[in-house]
Amino acid sequence: MSGPGDEQWRRPAPGADDADAERSARAYPGPPAAVPPPPGWHPELAQRLSPPRRLPEVDDDALDLDEDRADRFTNVLGIVAGVVLILIACIQWRT
Repeated sequence: MSGPGDEQWRRPAPGADDADAERSARAYPGPPAAVPPPPGWHPELAQRLSPPRRLPEVDDDALDLDEDRADRFTNVLGIVAGVVLILIACIQWRT
């Protein structure tokens, strides 16, 4: 999969000493020159047909109330589950 310009990227052949590596490092010409893209290379931008719709207004007080109710329900459910587990443990301990 190497093209005609890939010779400069090949590793130098292993030599008997480091002199070959230093010589090849000094002979490195650098990366190839960047070629600018042709004009019009990017895709055209699509026109937006209609503006986005407005989002509905947010009722912050109702959201806070719903969050408080959900928090209370979660806490009560946890307490009930804990009491049930303690009762089961006490029944198991007595037998």
